[in-house]
Amino acid sequence: MHRISKGEYGYISYARKMAIIRTVVMFVLCLAVFAIGYLTTGTRKNLLTIVAVLGCLPASKSLVNVIMFMRAHGCSPEAKEKIESQIGPAEEAGSFPYAGAYDLYLTSYQTNYPISHVLAGRGMVTGLCEAAGVDAPACEKHIDEHLKADGIKDLTVKIYTDIDKYTSRIKAMTELEEREGDMGGVDVLATLKAISL
Repeated sequence: MHRISKGEYGYISYARKMAIIRTVVMFVLCLAVFAIGYLTTGTRKNLLTIVAVLGCLPASKSLVNVIMFMRAHGCSPEAKEKIESQIGPAEEAGSFPYAGAYDLYLTSYQTNYPISHVLAGRGMVTGLCEAAGVDAPACEKHIDEHLKADGIKDLTVKIYTDIDKYTSRIKAMTELEEREGDMGGVDVLATLKAISL
């Protein structure tokens, strides 16, 4: 299976599969260690039982990851097609003046923000949330706070919930001329990926 990195299209689906496999393997290992201890000593009161129980801690943490990835949804194929009609396929995006990422799932204490696609550069961050009921202004504030905490300031953050408005915004962004001293999008995306699932 081809490894898909965070920010690439299909990341959430790939990460979900990997988390499920990792979790199953970890719990099977715990069960195997317990079984070996029980079969060799004839009792549960042995050192391998303790090892098996302690092994359940990282396995349980991995299970939480599985639950989070089960709740997350990435960019739909329809949205990806419309976005790429504006920016071109990822392989040809070298001349595109903005850095972009797919399938980010930003987490916070209050709520989570599934961002299907985001573009950053030229003093702007704009993204698309396809999930129903997303509070776009709260998402914008969440992103802005994290960027400021990382030392990235003076950016305009705009999140859209409608694909047509988002693609119109992408078209308008491509027509803007580059300004002197604009913040590149790579640093912004690095921060967004760091706070994403």
